[in-house]
Amino acid sequence: MSPSSIDRRSLVAGTVATGAAAALAGSPAVGASALASGRARRPDPMSPARLHRRVRELCDFQPRWAGYRAERQAGAWLARRLRDAGLEVEVDRYTFRKWQLDGWRTTLLSSEGRRELPSFPLWSSAAGRGTAPLVDVGLGTEPELLARDLGGAVAVVTGRALLNVFASYPDTYHRAAELGAVAMVVTSDAPDNLVRPTSSSRNLLDDNPIPAFQLGAQDLAAVREAAGQGGRLRYRLAAEHRDGTTRDVVGRLRGSGEQPGTVLVCAHYDAWFTGALDNATGVAGLIGLAEHFAALPRSQRPRDMVFVGVTGHDAGYPHLGLHHFVESRPELMEDVDLFVNLDHLAAHGEEHVSGTGVTEMLGLELDLGLQRPLDEERALFTSRHPALAATFLPHLAAHGILLTAAVPTIPEVNANGDLEGLVGALGVPSVNLTMATPHYHTVEDTPSRIPARQLARCVRAHRDFLIEAMALPREVLRAGIGL
Repeated sequence: MSPSSIDRRSLVAGTVATGAAAALAGSPAVGASALASGRARRPDPMSPARLHRRVRELCDFQPRWAGYRAERQAGAWLARRLRDAGLEVEVDRYTFRKWQLDGWRTTLLSSEGRRELPSFPLWSSAAGRGTAPLVDVGLGTEPELLARDLGGAVAVVTGRALLNVFASYPDTYHRAAELGAVAMVVTSDAPDNLVRPTSSSRNLLDDNPIPAFQLGAQDLAAVREAAGQGGRLRYRLAAEHRDGTTRDVVGRLRGSGEQPGTVLVCAHYDAWFTGALDNATGVAGLIGLAEHFAALPRSQRPRDMVFVGVTGHDAGYPHLGLHHFVESRPELMEDVDLFVNLDHLAAHGEEHVSGTGVTEMLGLELDLGLQRPLDEERALFTSRHPALAATFLPHLAAHGILLTAAVPTIPEVNANGDLEGLVGALGVPSVNLTMATPHYHTVEDTPSRIPARQLARCVRAHRDFLIEAMALPREVLRAGIGL
């Protein structure tokens, strides 16, 4: 099946679809030898059109789950792009524990008849099939779970949280199983009846006891109503844990040695579905920055630079994106003076509240036409090194990038704990400029929602920050607060 023929919504209707990308056969990149000879003119790596093309190319590979075919194809594509830029590229292939998802189905049986429900499995939950009565346990808090008889039932949980379906009780999934539930359905904060995937609460593989599925907010409301009328759920989840392979794509640029140490720039290239904002925008930025710095004379790179694409940030737990890279390169990590994570770089101003999803779930009465006035709103997360924000903020302002918050924080509460949080825990100065939209982690996170000019301005701000930060002495970059 070609990428253009994939029905993205089939991924939440119980069909696993993979796509090979035509991007590998796309516009040829300008080779380093041609540039050196003057026979070709290097395109602007920061141009909106070029960056957006990279987003579209990567999004042709879907779904980019760690260890699956489309993720492997995406890694090969990224390696090619970095080689074309002139980097020394290594593809580090390694084994991890993979959840092989083969298919699923959820069917509501109620007084109104039989209804197929679009759903997506809770990642790494146990395989199984059956038909069982529905029991509504509200938010899935401990008192709510204890108040109902879950023996042989499907627990119906109303998720109430931003980007996390288990905020009210972090271990609802496992606790419901302990109390006798044979399956679970849950919803999250996505609008318009969309499904936003996540993993089981412990992010482990082999201890997950029951099948679990995520539903859109409208569908979960129908399931809750059916639960009050003696309704049942017929479910099937075909999946197993097995050894799989994934890969880090690592590109190196040698510096002049004027400053000691290395700058590490990272983006995860896996994704739940199409993954435009999350994280084709970050990968496009990674390639654009690599192309820019590779085109400079070595004398203009005071430090060595490493550009790395990782997987497992989304559907790949417990591998968690950067862990293998960090653990397999202790000498490099000791030498890193700056870590820049590229994730969620640009999206249209879509921070509206939908009348067909999250408002009903949260019980809010809001103006359905409400729009956030600015599509540039982001948060800047840094480790507790004052030079980071002080250096980055002027460049954000210069490129018209607006912030809702600039947060020097401890690694454990950084926006992406497996990325800059992981590296920050080593004492490495770490930066992540990020944003989210209602369509984050859904099938509607597509290239059409990515404004090319906004993406270009964000990548250019990172470029200018890196130019200045790379020239700072090690003692300035590494000076921390309370570390």
